[in-house]
Amino acid sequence: MPFQFTKTVLTLAGVLGLSACGGGSNASTPPTVVPPPPAPITFHCNKDATCPEVSIIGDPHSEVNGMPDPFRGYGDPSLEYDSATGTLWLAYSWLNTEVSNAGPPVVFDLGVRTRLARSDDNGASFTFVRTVNDMQMEAHPDTGVMGWSIHEVSTLVKEPSGSWQILWLKYFNPFGTTAGVDERQEFLYWRTTAAAPDMLGDNSVVWGKFAATSPSWGAPIDFNAIPQLADCILQTEPGLFAFNGETYLATSCLVVDAAGRRTDLERIELLRQTVNGYDYVGTVLDGQDAADLGVDTIEQADISVARDGSIILVVTPIIPGADPGHQGCVVFSFDDFATASIARDVNGVAIPRAIITADGNSLGPGLCTYDANSDTGVLLVITTVTGSGATTDIEFSLHATGVHP
Repeated sequence: MPFQFTKTVLTLAGVLGLSACGGGSNASTPPTVVPPPPAPITFHCNKDATCPEVSIIGDPHSEVNGMPDPFRGYGDPSLEYDSATGTLWLAYSWLNTEVSNAGPPVVFDLGVRTRLARSDDNGASFTFVRTVNDMQMEAHPDTGVMGWSIHEVSTLVKEPSGSWQILWLKYFNPFGTTAGVDERQEFLYWRTTAAAPDMLGDNSVVWGKFAATSPSWGAPIDFNAIPQLADCILQTEPGLFAFNGETYLATSCLVVDAAGRRTDLERIELLRQTVNGYDYVGTVLDGQDAADLGVDTIEQADISVARDGSIILVVTPIIPGADPGHQGCVVFSFDDFATASIARDVNGVAIPRAIITADGNSLGPGLCTYDANSDTGVLLVITTVTGSGATTDIEFSLHATGVHP
């Protein structure tokens, strides 16, 4: 199905075509004409040679009895370049099906864990290094119900100190699935730190909790204790970034009240890492920015430095419940990173630097990452779902767009 950004593109076209006039009623004073911002780069990934699929040597897609696993692929990529060694590192999710109960009948669940790969040829190829965290069977600490620990949406950074960090979302998923019901619960941020990236995962620890998390998990940081995040039912889709001697975290705030999910209140917040947790910096994008893009919410922030030296933000516009839900990726520029301010036009609308689209269904295209040192350009994940019921096939594929915003 064609990319569903038509409304967005039309909206942006209208914005880009505007000019603002200044001056008063004095006819002798010429109006001040503000030129429109430059048109964004646009690219549509056709899953061909112009947007090749990225494979990871030593870590192919999951198989079952020699056949493609019905739930497979790579998701949630995060790129980070090590200038000291010239190595490009990639953290990603690896997907498969897990047997929760051998039965009969056999009970299956969907598995996600974080892995790490490296490239020594600027992204021309990636080679598997290690599993950072793996799924484990565990009992809910309050109820004793058995389920899986699921690890996904990791973000990788080399900190100003020279150490490395991966932060990710971990949650509890009870055994078995109920059609049409999201049974995930107990969302937490976990993290691992190390002197070198190939040591990440050796000391993984629970890190942060949210309003919907039981204190029994023992997370040392309560994100809701930050006043500006007090209304967030949970945080998700973390994005780490090192800049000017500090480490920053972009995190998506999800809001639920008596009326249900409030996407109009959801936003991406920027925090500064401290010894004991985080300090609040500011809101990067909010519900109005999502509306300006013709979507309900914006998530999956990835912050990096473009080849021209500017700090950029890559995000995924989302329409929950739509097909596809993810609407590709949009790149913005920071006008002032110190205050979490995105570059905006005279009407306050965030100016897109690039719009990347693709065909895809169900979850759809999105989950992008970028590093200026990678010849891949922006990396994009495309979800393709075929069949239904017991024959459903879900594939996540990773693609090199070649786009350098």
